[in-house]
Amino acid sequence: MSIYTVHKKSGTYSELLETYGLANLLHKIFDAVNLPDTDIVITDKEYCFEVSTSIDITDDIISKLKYFPPFKYIKQKTDSDVSEYSDFYDYPKQKEWKKERQNLLNAAYKLKDVNEKQKEIQRINEIFETEKPRDIEYDVYSELIAPNNFSGFDKLYSNIKDNRDKFCILIKFVLDYYQGKNTKQPKELSINECKPTALQLYNPNRGKGLKADKANTVAGGNFKLPWIPETMKISGALSDMVCQRVKVGSNYDLKVFVPEYKQLNYKKKYVLIPQFKKYAKGNTPIKIDVLYILLLTKLLIENTGYSGRRRKIKDIVTGLYSVYQKDLGQNKAVVNIGFIQIPDFIEIASKEDVQEWLDILQEQMTIIGRMKEENDATPGLMMYRNFISGSSIDNFFKFSYWYAEYLMSQLSKQNKPRAFTINTLNKFYNSMDNQEISLKSIIENEGFKAVAEAIRKSTVSLQYLQKDQRKYEIRYGVAQALQTKSKTKTDLAEYIGEFISLYNAETSRKAEKDDRAFRKNVREDNLSQFYELLDNHPSKLIGALLASYGFALPPKAQSDDDEDDSFENETEE
Repeated sequence: MSIYTVHKKSGTYSELLETYGLANLLHKIFDAVNLPDTDIVITDKEYCFEVSTSIDITDDIISKLKYFPPFKYIKQKTDSDVSEYSDFYDYPKQKEWKKERQNLLNAAYKLKDVNEKQKEIQRINEIFETEKPRDIEYDVYSELIAPNNFSGFDKLYSNIKDNRDKFCILIKFVLDYYQGKNTKQPKELSINECKPTALQLYNPNRGKGLKADKANTVAGGNFKLPWIPETMKISGALSDMVCQRVKVGSNYDLKVFVPEYKQLNYKKKYVLIPQFKKYAKGNTPIKIDVLYILLLTKLLIENTGYSGRRRKIKDIVTGLYSVYQKDLGQNKAVVNIGFIQIPDFIEIASKEDVQEWLDILQEQMTIIGRMKEENDATPGLMMYRNFISGSSIDNFFKFSYWYAEYLMSQLSKQNKPRAFTINTLNKFYNSMDNQEISLKSIIENEGFKAVAEAIRKSTVSLQYLQKDQRKYEIRYGVAQALQTKSKTKTDLAEYIGEFISLYNAETSRKAEKDDRAFRKNVREDNLSQFYELLDNHPSKLIGALLASYGFALPPKAQSDDDEDDSFENETEE
């Protein structure tokens, strides 16, 4: 076994990209000598990243290598001469196909008939998946074609190409570099660019400016870094980085995402990002953080499966680096470097666990996907992002209160938000059950279920009905009242007592008038069970769970007549 090390220095995804680029190089080496099934494992060792191989790369293996580029070249312009490159990304052609597809989709989105719209979108996608497929790496190399970025790319690519007749020496030097054996460059190599400018795309903390430890002048300059790490970063960016334009007002900024693996076999990593990019589409800044971490978690569960022993998904992938770059016209400036963690509470041990979490994640992706990142939704999206990244159930409770009010407001405006379903909420809360907090005993209590049903049938259930089908008046402000009254047990008990009293009275009057009530009363024994539950649990916990279940619906109670919109339509600059 061979072990190669990339030391952590920047606190950003920079060394991650270098690690992934190194793993890509190792894969290409084994592939070149007909050992494609060799295991390559990436491991986070806290102070560094390790890349280990199940087979040693010996001098004999290196001696058999023939030249190959570490990554594809980029055809920058339509008239660029690429005759000397055996393989390259055709940026002009890909850009034209992308524009053509978007124009067709924009026309399809305007169709009023839902079935016709879905068929047309499917037809367009099939054409551009088979006849005019987009390169998986397009989002990254489309950022590299800018003159300031392309120059460095071209020089680093040429460092390898210009030493093709000394390729074995070059590869050995690169591998020795990551094993700490030799950092002195062999005299045989001809390196044109020894210390290229550090691009912010894969060095987000290395912007142009004052860079000396003790600056004695106001003159700023570019950061210069060694060519081997910078070459590996380009390879890692092309394989594992996700670049997405996000709309802010009338402008488009850039968000960059890179997953951080705790321990993962290269073969699984190799298929993860292409799947991720297939389903990830344009969105707005906060919402895209939420949807991308949910999507990554979902794909990890699908690709990892179950082994019979309980395993946390976070033990495979820690989370996503998220970097926000503000568009300043000619250049972009990094304004935020963040990290969104994979939820700590997701554990998989069986086939049932896999399906349950896939159901939970898909529903929550759909709910978040239908929210518009505007003034009224932004606070809720931030609450949900805090919940996902912090793995705190308290943050989900805050979101539940907020979303109950948001749901009622949106439905009153004839919009189509998505309510949580009761079955999926049961799966979610049961999975969060632990010794510190007993949720299962609450949500399965008959008194709790009766009160939650009464809230539901007074609020959200009525809003999903046409006005002429509603037999009762909609009760607004219930979610806000629950949050206010849940501060003490006495206040919550009094509020629920008054609510159920009015609910039962209204139900009885309807039964007298129409000979049927259309809904059942909350029985005295159910109310007694609820009060007993309240005596034994914190009022804030009971109130939050009522906000969750009181505004959730059975699976078939809400319309599913429009297309899957976990992600919005793609945004183009």
